[in-house]
Amino acid sequence: MAALSGGDAMALLLRHGAEKHRLDKLGRTPLHLAAYAGNSRQVAIMLDFPEDMQVRVESDMSSGTEEDVKKLGQVTKQLVNVRCDLEEVHILVPKNWKDNIDHECKDIRGSLPLFQPGWTPLHVASSCGRRHCTRLLLAAGADPNICDVMGRTPLDVAGSALYFDKEIKEEHFVDVLKMLLKAKGQFYTMRREKGVTNVNTPLHTAVMLDSKEAIELLLEAGAEVSCLNSSGLTPLHLCVKKEQEIALQVLANYDYKHADPLSAVVDVKDGEGHTVLQAAIEAEWVPGVCVALEAGADVTLRANDGETPIHSAAAIGNIEVLSEILSLAKQSKFIDCQNDEGETPLFKAITNGHVACVRALLKDGAAIDKTLPGDINVLHVAADHGHLEILKCLLEYDRSYQMLNVLTAADRRGMGPIHFAVSGNHYECVKFLLEKNADIRLRTTCSPHKSSTPLHIAAAKNYSEVAKVILVMDKTTIHEVNSMGWFPLHTAAHHSSREVIALLLKDGANLAGYTDGPKKFRRTAIDMLLNNLSKPTEYLEEVLDTYITSNTQNLQDNDSVVTVDFAVLIPNVCEMEQMKVIEALLKTGNRYGQRRLLVHPLVESFLFLKWKVLLPFFYTIIAFYAFFVFSLSTFVVSVFWYKDTVKEAPDWLSPHIWGYVVYAAVCLVLIQELLYMNVKSSRYFLQLETWVKFGSIGLATLLPAAITISSWMKSDWPRHVSTVALLLAWLEMMFLLSRFPNWGYYVLMFGKVASNIVKILLTFGFLVIGFSLSFMIQFRSTEPFDGPWSALVKTLVMMTSEFEYEALFDDEHAKTLSTSISVVRFMFVLFLILAAIVLMNLMVGVAVNDINDLEILGNISRLAKQFVCVQENQDGGTIK
Repeated sequence: MAALSGGDAMALLLRHGAEKHRLDKLGRTPLHLAAYAGNSRQVAIMLDFPEDMQVRVESDMSSGTEEDVKKLGQVTKQLVNVRCDLEEVHILVPKNWKDNIDHECKDIRGSLPLFQPGWTPLHVASSCGRRHCTRLLLAAGADPNICDVMGRTPLDVAGSALYFDKEIKEEHFVDVLKMLLKAKGQFYTMRREKGVTNVNTPLHTAVMLDSKEAIELLLEAGAEVSCLNSSGLTPLHLCVKKEQEIALQVLANYDYKHADPLSAVVDVKDGEGHTVLQAAIEAEWVPGVCVALEAGADVTLRANDGETPIHSAAAIGNIEVLSEILSLAKQSKFIDCQNDEGETPLFKAITNGHVACVRALLKDGAAIDKTLPGDINVLHVAADHGHLEILKCLLEYDRSYQMLNVLTAADRRGMGPIHFAVSGNHYECVKFLLEKNADIRLRTTCSPHKSSTPLHIAAAKNYSEVAKVILVMDKTTIHEVNSMGWFPLHTAAHHSSREVIALLLKDGANLAGYTDGPKKFRRTAIDMLLNNLSKPTEYLEEVLDTYITSNTQNLQDNDSVVTVDFAVLIPNVCEMEQMKVIEALLKTGNRYGQRRLLVHPLVESFLFLKWKVLLPFFYTIIAFYAFFVFSLSTFVVSVFWYKDTVKEAPDWLSPHIWGYVVYAAVCLVLIQELLYMNVKSSRYFLQLETWVKFGSIGLATLLPAAITISSWMKSDWPRHVSTVALLLAWLEMMFLLSRFPNWGYYVLMFGKVASNIVKILLTFGFLVIGFSLSFMIQFRSTEPFDGPWSALVKTLVMMTSEFEYEALFDDEHAKTLSTSISVVRFMFVLFLILAAIVLMNLMVGVAVNDINDLEILGNISRLAKQFVCVQENQDGGTIK
């Protein structure tokens, strides 16, 4: 530490017996550390110089002093040439250092001067540019040609402390070099052969210090410029990196003794195989380029990746540099050279978007039809990067039109230029390519993009601007399918491309369109939309809203005009397809609440208009069925009422006459069913209404025959048949009336309430059965609990508050129940609470819990019935 800090501590320690040749744990003597610090007095003390000489050495190292030191060389020679032997540092760090997170820890080895194994004090002094200590050590007998473990002499390491953040003064560095060279110091790092490689040499250090004098000094000593430093750079490349023009000129134009006559000095390569010219181009340093070219740089030399200076110039985009290089490249016909990736300079210029470079290359004869591996041409690259001006430039050449619709290989995305432009969302490039007759229906390869058209790709990526450009050019592209049988709308729905979906629908895409393929795998666009988008019903409501517009903000204004566009519901001109979208909607179920779309103003108004056209036919249906119901009711009354009252029926109520009328009505109803209903649809036979209708017709057909046969009339089954037939006929009449727009939903609300009540009764039916059987047992099977069925009916009646308590517990029943009257009364109270109060209120609450919801549900059901009716009549050809 005294050697490092200077002062009088060193002399004091030595007087008290300190060992001057003591090695520290890293194998360094105090002399190494004194040389590192540049403390010449401490060096003299360590060398046992007399005190007067110590003073002279410290103040001024004159020639006389140097000669006096040399006289002591035989004594000091062994000490000044001692080499340090660095080992691993094993120093125990105090525990409190490890536990304290507030201190700034430093590496123990790095906290002291970082020497290299085998260094002498002269190595240390020269590496730090300590000219005073260097002169002193040389005079004291230090050997300038001792090598460290890496084979480096003090001259090889001169100024190397610069790379360890030590300040090196240029004039000190030059003086050190002169001293070492004067002492016939050798070097091994700046040799062409058999030298130490990939280390920072003094020549690199001279460039770092921008010292022309040091560079010339080393070159005169025979230093080679091909040596690489630790970063893989030669001194020439380092000049380029530091943009030191003077140093580069000196190195490039020096007359080397062993230079290769067939190549220029500047053609030397760095670790990546780049020449000085290529490095200057990539650094965009024009003076360096000029120096390299003036020195005879070869523009055709390749780097390790196969790139030439022409590639680098094209990639950088400096037109002046490129033009200068092209003037030389034309002579060697090297303008279309390819790197390891197969790229020519033209591809480099296109990739980096340098229009001027592209024009220059094409003007000088660059081949426009060269391709990269995978059949990638210049149009593919320009479109992929969205370089519109380059596309315009390329398409000025007729040869480029032959590549306009060429696909790349499947393993290179299998796309054409138009697909690349679409995939990159470069809508201006898409528009330009289409204007230049690029195929708007061009399909990709089957893998990986499933033979998609440009519109499919735009739909998959939700590029609405690109989709607009394509649709403006040709709207019919919405009807193209890919190899999966998907239309662009299916692709957009699958990828949740909301903006493109809305755009495609505006231009006539069909929500009801099926994908191609086997029937069991076919899906409609609306089905895919509902199952892939988040909140699909809300999204469709927003889309449908855009088809209703108004010319004013206030709809109450007299001049307000509301425009309703049904294009989204009837995308096809075909009259037979006008209900397909709503049909497809209903087929998707109601998992996402999508049935409420039926009450959207657009859909509801559409169905209303369709229903309005259907009204004459529906009135005919109502009239025919009303005639049937009236004739059947009249017939049954004429038979059973007069028979039961033993009165004589008038002649105009003759059962025989009305029997024929019933048959006529049945024929009319059957004819209209065959004409108007879509009996081919399986859904038709799955509807309750269908079986109610045919049930009433079938039973009505049987009744007249039963009346005419006297033996049948004597039995009760005709009466039962009449009862069921009348009930079914009038029930069907209610179903028909439920289709009317204004008040038909009340009937459907009735059905919804009935459905809820039936569900509750089925759920709690076991409670009712339990009470009915308990009452039957306690009342000893007497009326009104004289059997299981009677007990069940009576229990249900009691639930409606028809208890007849006094009749149940009168004197007659009291005698029967004398032994268990208390039990019966307890059961009655329990029934009153659980069934009559709790269960009945539960049914009322659940059935009509929200009247608004019931109205909406009723309206949805009504519209669904209207749709079915309209569709059946349309499919049957009744309406258009």
